[in-house]
Amino acid sequence: MRRGLTELIEQPASDSGGFKNSPTLFGEQLAKDLESWESPPEEGKLLQYVDDILIATRMKEACVAWTVSLLNFLGLQGYRVSTKKAQVVKQKVVYLGYEISAGQQTLGQDRKEAISQTPRPQTVKELRTFFGMTGWCRLWIHSYGLLVKPLYALITNGSRNLQWTKEATQAFHQLKNALMSAPALGLLNVSKPFFLFSHEKQGIALGILAQDLGPYRRAVAYFSKQLDTVAKGWPGCLRAVAAVVMNIQEAHKFTLGQKITVFVSYTVPAVLEVKSGHWLSPQRFLNYQAIMVEQDDVEIVVTNIINPASFLSGSQGEPVHHDCLETIEDSYSSCPDLKDTPLDDPETWFTDGSSYVISGKRHAGYAVTTCRKVIESGPLPTDTSAQKAEIIALTRALEIAKGKKVNIYTDSRYAFGVVHTREAIWKERGLLNSQGKNIKHSQEILRLLEAVQLPEQVATMHIKALQKVSSELEEGNELTDREAKEAAKVREEHQKTHWGIDALYNYLIEKITARNLNSTVIQDIIRGLDNMVTKASTLQGQNEKRFNRNIRNRIGGLKWNRFRNINE
Repeated sequence: MRRGLTELIEQPASDSGGFKNSPTLFGEQLAKDLESWESPPEEGKLLQYVDDILIATRMKEACVAWTVSLLNFLGLQGYRVSTKKAQVVKQKVVYLGYEISAGQQTLGQDRKEAISQTPRPQTVKELRTFFGMTGWCRLWIHSYGLLVKPLYALITNGSRNLQWTKEATQAFHQLKNALMSAPALGLLNVSKPFFLFSHEKQGIALGILAQDLGPYRRAVAYFSKQLDTVAKGWPGCLRAVAAVVMNIQEAHKFTLGQKITVFVSYTVPAVLEVKSGHWLSPQRFLNYQAIMVEQDDVEIVVTNIINPASFLSGSQGEPVHHDCLETIEDSYSSCPDLKDTPLDDPETWFTDGSSYVISGKRHAGYAVTTCRKVIESGPLPTDTSAQKAEIIALTRALEIAKGKKVNIYTDSRYAFGVVHTREAIWKERGLLNSQGKNIKHSQEILRLLEAVQLPEQVATMHIKALQKVSSELEEGNELTDREAKEAAKVREEHQKTHWGIDALYNYLIEKITARNLNSTVIQDIIRGLDNMVTKASTLQGQNEKRFNRNIRNRIGGLKWNRFRNINE
């Protein structure tokens, strides 16, 4: 039996919320009153949602007894019942817009007809209203997220009036047809096992939660949810991992802690364990691991089932032959031959970039070394960040290794990720981050991606800074770290050797006049300075005059003229 309770006989005078909030207040008061109701001894259940009450019993007589008892109680408490909405002792009732019968629930015919007769929206507000109507029914529509995706694209341009495309119009009609032909969903039975079919398509996590019905499986709910912006940029196999996690979280709302067997066509446990470090943050990795691996109520089954029909037919599928790890390496590496495991019998190099602040001054440098000697090192501009220095260090190592077979170790997760994982993403969406903004150090990254093509064979590995590993790797890691820090100091030490214009001028005047060398040495010095200015300014092309002026200004205009006139 289902009854619609519409009002109390008296509205409390102290109701500060007014009639605007009366449904919520009414539901709370009704729930409080029902706590004191003593149900009949016959077996049955009562559900209440705001002003709607559902009574379910196995026997007709029990349903009558529960109904009479409840009506008498409500009358004594001051409630009135709508006789028009009452559905008494029926095997099929409409509750909250759903038609509920033995073992199943379907969308109400009135709701389906109302949506099917909705004209095509012309404004953003009308389209959002349509989304609200259809979103209520999404549990019955497989691939709901894919169907509405072209419709959501209509409201991204910021215009109030919609510019309908052919694809959007087709999606609008397909969504209506899907609603009209929506299947009946099974009612949850916690005494039966739950099965979840999970897959990902076009950045949408799709899933079917089902339970056994004889030799087949009956769908309990269809899941459809968009992946977040970060996950959309991952390889397909990792997007499948994200989809599994999202579908499990949705399924937990229905299963009430019962075990779920998840069917997926990707080796998601292996992908999560081996490749997640390249793409997932530590926090996200721990969250995924807790949901997929560490929960006793979740079992992952890798199968070749790739469509819902096969899943609902009861098929268990066969072991999958798709190698996710190999696919990720082949599709998302910046170089076809690039490896993340050491090659056999190559040269072994280490790279490191350093950027730090001492006494308010930033120092930056890089180094490329073997385990025992320095191949190349040098200072970097003072505005160089640590991340940028690491990219430059790895780039120089790859450029030096042109035509060679080499293993290169870096302690930079970012630089390692650039060459192994991120190039394919940037090819698809440009040099933009997940928020659509330009990435930092784009020029250095482009140079790095070009340099990785230069070696004959190359493997780049990530090694944690100051990690305790084999003696050779530890020595190389420590050497390159130490050398990068020392290289950062070179620019400062170089500046200390400069006397400056004033000191140099005074020194020369003192030595030249003391030894009476005006006529010979000064002319040679002036001739040398003029040659230096002429050669340097020639390199500047159209900026010759400006460069010539700048050089003379640096030497000092007054001192320049006085220096020329010493021997006059």
